[in-house]
Amino acid sequence: MIFNLASAFFILCSGFVKLNSVKMAFIGWKNSCAPYLKVTIMNNLTNLFIALILMSSSINLFAEQVQHDIEPFSNAELEQILAPIALYPDTVLSHILVAATYPLEVIQAERWRTKNPELEGSDAVVAADDYQWDPSVKALAAFPQLLKRLSENIEWTQKLGDAFLQNESKLLASVQTLRQRAYEAGNLDRMDKVSVTHEDNAIIIEPIEEQVVYIPYYDTRVVYGAWHWAHHPPVHWDYLGHSYHHSYHQKPFHWGSSIHVSFGFFFSSFHWHDRHLVRIPRHHYRPHHYYNRHQIVRHEHARRWSHNPVHRRGASYRSVTVRNRFNSNRASRSEVRAHRVNQRSSVSSRENNARTNRRDIRDSRTRQNNHRIVKPNHIREELRNSRVSIKDRFRNDNAAANSTRRQNNFTQRNRNEATDRQQRQQRQTAPQRRRNTDSGNRATHANTSSRRSSLKNSTSRNSTSRKSSSRSSSSRNSSSTSSRNTRSAVRNNRNH
Repeated sequence: MIFNLASAFFILCSGFVKLNSVKMAFIGWKNSCAPYLKVTIMNNLTNLFIALILMSSSINLFAEQVQHDIEPFSNAELEQILAPIALYPDTVLSHILVAATYPLEVIQAERWRTKNPELEGSDAVVAADDYQWDPSVKALAAFPQLLKRLSENIEWTQKLGDAFLQNESKLLASVQTLRQRAYEAGNLDRMDKVSVTHEDNAIIIEPIEEQVVYIPYYDTRVVYGAWHWAHHPPVHWDYLGHSYHHSYHQKPFHWGSSIHVSFGFFFSSFHWHDRHLVRIPRHHYRPHHYYNRHQIVRHEHARRWSHNPVHRRGASYRSVTVRNRFNSNRASRSEVRAHRVNQRSSVSSRENNARTNRRDIRDSRTRQNNHRIVKPNHIREELRNSRVSIKDRFRNDNAAANSTRRQNNFTQRNRNEATDRQQRQQRQTAPQRRRNTDSGNRATHANTSSRRSSLKNSTSRNSTSRKSSSRSSSSRNSSSTSSRNTRSAVRNNRNH
């Protein structure tokens, strides 16, 4: 977009210059250079037209981006986010702010630190040099609990980094505001593990010892006194394993174990007067030498910290302004959110249109039903009777037609069978008819002989049966005679 605006402005200026030159030339050489002047004027007008198109498209694009851009963080939101870390030592706070702009590297460092719990302090920082992380992310490897807190609350970490990238000076001013409130509440003077000084209307917190760093744990709802933003309460971290909540009435701060760091830990600090972060490059850092805040700020090679999008590792930025500042190709979260809102609104509008169409159709049908003419009862009865009579007549006609069709089919089938028999008889030759006649005679003779044999068999059976019956009757007579003789002989013997 910026390139389009610059190119359009350059073309526009060159067009005006050429038009002025053409005007002067036209006055001096009107007669001799008329064709050349005509071509030059047309070219300049074409360039002006292109410039106007580019400017209009760039302005439209800029207006669309501004419309989709998200509002910057307010003072209430900044103090809400910074509440749990505003009272940290300046060096640790500087590393947290820089590391928050690289959330993916924070997650990677925390996972690596979890897999290597045996490393402590400066040993963890030295071991982290093998990875391509930002130096501030490597420096936080000495604080495993703090690194775990940043990784677990990645949304808070991302908000902190976005606020730091969006307006660095405003964020540092909010840090000083919170420190001033803690000082006015009388709690800042009770920090016994760090040095608290006032310089140039700024409250500076530094470690007392060069090689030992303490991280304070405190209740953000109490240490700042009365909180000014009712709708934005401070972020409160509940640290497990610490009992400072129970002993708050004795001490407002609880200190964790001491962390021993080396000289390479102190390479960044805040320039509180100008409200920006200063860092000494690693290749200009003198080994085995500790730098305090003044030495870092006044170092000849000290430079204002600048964000490196390479360490961002593809993470999207919050706003369009920050994305354009670092030439990121990935859409910002505000653009993604606006796109999702537009999609939801388009879907809801389509659903509303469909619902409206269905309602219109239903209303039209209702109106049609309401305006339908109600027919009298006798008309409806006549229509019903006419329909019934038509159905009966149609049914009777169908039955008569079906019976006629069946009779015709039966007659036609008999005719076809008679025709087939006649055709078969006509197709037979004389030998075939003779064979058929002989076969018929033989069948007749066979039937006659079979009847004769059956008659003979029946006659013989009858004679045999008569003979057997006569024999049986004679035998019965003889047996009866003998039995009578026997009985008479027995009686005679009894008489004697």
